[in-house]
Amino acid sequence: MIMAGAMAKIVEQTNDDLVLRARTQSSALGQLYELYYERIFRFCVHRLFIKEIAEDVTSTIFLEVAKQIRDFSGNTEKDFENWLYAIVANHTNAYIRKNSRRKKLLEEATRSIKISSEDNTRELDWPCLYAAIVKLKPKYQTIITLRFFENLPYTQIAQILQMKETTLRVTVHRILDDLRNELKSVFGNEV
Repeated sequence: MIMAGAMAKIVEQTNDDLVLRARTQSSALGQLYELYYERIFRFCVHRLFIKEIAEDVTSTIFLEVAKQIRDFSGNTEKDFENWLYAIVANHTNAYIRKNSRRKKLLEEATRSIKISSEDNTRELDWPCLYAAIVKLKPKYQTIITLRFFENLPYTQIAQILQMKETTLRVTVHRILDDLRNELKSVFGNEV
């Protein structure tokens, strides 16, 4: 157990060093790209719903990171991760604002929801959940994605979005109430 903790600390220090070197070394920046690409791509898929669009936005995000890395003022991997997710949230929200096609696609997906008739139970389909999420404000969509799809802790989300953690927790509670109410309107009182 002690050995695992020591190994984790070495990896953390190594990644902190990687973050510092990434400001001046393209190979270190490439390593950070390899470490974070899948997570950032997954976030974009959860927010944008279409793989090809998520790939494009993810590429744009990492180009932005490459442009701004010299000005990055953090020293640790956690600082880098928070900075990176702030860039991701800004880019995905900007894409959503610029493209109304997303709403149309979700509306079409919602129409294709399948309701299970066995035992009079209804099964929540992903398109229905996404349709409910898309009705939220972009900031709330970001919070839901970071918390429930990326499984980030409240403290980190609060840092990324520059909020107080207690405010974030209350906001998440309210967002979940809004989602619950939206889903009740689709499924009745069975949610």
